[in-house]
Amino acid sequence: MTELFAKLNKVDPNKGLITLQLSDEDLRTLQKYHATNQQQVLSVVASDDSEPTPKQRRFAFALLNDIWLSQVGGAWLETVESTRRHFYGMYEYYHGLDFGEFSLSVVKGNKSDTNEFINMLLDYAALHDIALSVKPLNELEPQEIAHWEYQCLMNKCCVICGKRPSDLHHLDTIGQGVDRRKTNHLKHRAVQLCREHHQEAHSLGIETFLQKHHLNGIKIDEKIALAHGLNIK
Repeated sequence: MTELFAKLNKVDPNKGLITLQLSDEDLRTLQKYHATNQQQVLSVVASDDSEPTPKQRRFAFALLNDIWLSQVGGAWLETVESTRRHFYGMYEYYHGLDFGEFSLSVVKGNKSDTNEFINMLLDYAALHDIALSVKPLNELEPQEIAHWEYQCLMNKCCVICGKRPSDLHHLDTIGQGVDRRKTNHLKHRAVQLCREHHQEAHSLGIETFLQKHHLNGIKIDEKIALAHGLNIK
């Protein structure tokens, strides 16, 4: 796989077409692959290069502080600053960045990287049952909420408050009189809720509840089904 970079020039939503501007070198590389007459598949990743928002930065630093307070980890938890440096380094390592290249500052940082960094911190918090001082659904940008919904289902923590114990809550009607233990759960939507928010969902009704908390639900896949012991046949 070869990684190419391009500037987006035009989007035609009616035809599902986009026009990209590539460098001469990347264009020659793409032409070389295309000349094999084999079908080429391109993966497009959108990058927002604008600076991190104050809301993003506050949320990221709040998460770092929560992780430090939890003391779940290694020697790098000595101070909030050492915790920050550790996760900066982890992000740079996994994304192939040079040391010191990632930043939450408005001078060096950007929104896309900050969103991914926040997701990494939330993954760590969900995996290690770390209490959060702020509710992610109130802080995440709309396009990032699905990632948190999925992690909560996999780690069995409430998507709204992060509490455990919690249970998988089905959003789609499976059918009256149908035994949930025997039905195929794949592709049915679900969210992970503690007892309090499970009761709220029943009280408000599914659609009102989802709108209130800006949730869409996640379609159950094999990993989620396995984590919750759900039937997939």
